[in-house]
Amino acid sequence: MVTLFIVIVTGIVTLLAFNKPALRERLMFRPRAILADKQWERLMTSALIHADWMHVIFNLVGLHSFGQVVEKDYGPWVLLFVYVMSVLGGSLLSLMLHRNHEYAALGASGGVCGVMFASIFLVPGTKVAMFLIPIPIRGEIFALLYLVGTFIALKRGGGNIGHDAHFGGATIGMLLVLLIDPRRVSDAPWMFAGSLAFSVICLLVLSQDLLRDLGGVGSWFRRSPPPPPPASRFGHLDQNRARREKQEEIDRILDKISKYGMASLTAAEHRALDEHSGRSR
Repeated sequence: MVTLFIVIVTGIVTLLAFNKPALRERLMFRPRAILADKQWERLMTSALIHADWMHVIFNLVGLHSFGQVVEKDYGPWVLLFVYVMSVLGGSLLSLMLHRNHEYAALGASGGVCGVMFASIFLVPGTKVAMFLIPIPIRGEIFALLYLVGTFIALKRGGGNIGHDAHFGGATIGMLLVLLIDPRRVSDAPWMFAGSLAFSVICLLVLSQDLLRDLGGVGSWFRRSPPPPPPASRFGHLDQNRARREKQEEIDRILDKISKYGMASLTAAEHRALDEHSGRSR
């Protein structure tokens, strides 16, 4: 029931955010808002919203598939604990990597990855089949391949997929196996040890720049403009929104012209129309 509850609540909030851009903006993961404005709840609320229908369906189907496995064998509170901690772990890794970026992120991917990795090692015999690879793969093998592929994509950068949240959530999911039922590690000791060791090494590599900054932690909390331009997860949302707002303003001006004529335009409206005409040419 907890798995279903999380799926329903996430679906409802995502649907509301589709129709209310202000709500989506308030819930979205943004390092500047979290660090400078102390809006720490964004570490969790960003998991309640998604970019589009494909994004939300992919995440919620995955959460339902793996979440019910964990909930059935270990109970609802364990499932909820794994999901919440995995979302938090994915967000914290994103915060570490993008603390100096104008970065935007949304989606439950970190929590889903954590639940998936927990189910792989907590429930022996779990197999994984992806949409693009419909053939079921043994869970432990998939876990190691997924971590390697995600880390390579994370280091390569670019795109709109939050590999940092995926990697952070998956690592938390594995660590929680040791807390929930360490006996299960003996079912696939070498694969678990290899996956966990790889994750720890990768996290150390990713944190090297953070360690260099520890002498000036106060820089995390300054409101000064961030240095490098980001390769942000779903950062194109901001650009699309800005273009949409400009187009809506032009449509309003054209509607005003059709009703009251050119003489009714203000100086600012004339400038906006001239700029739009120049861009179109």
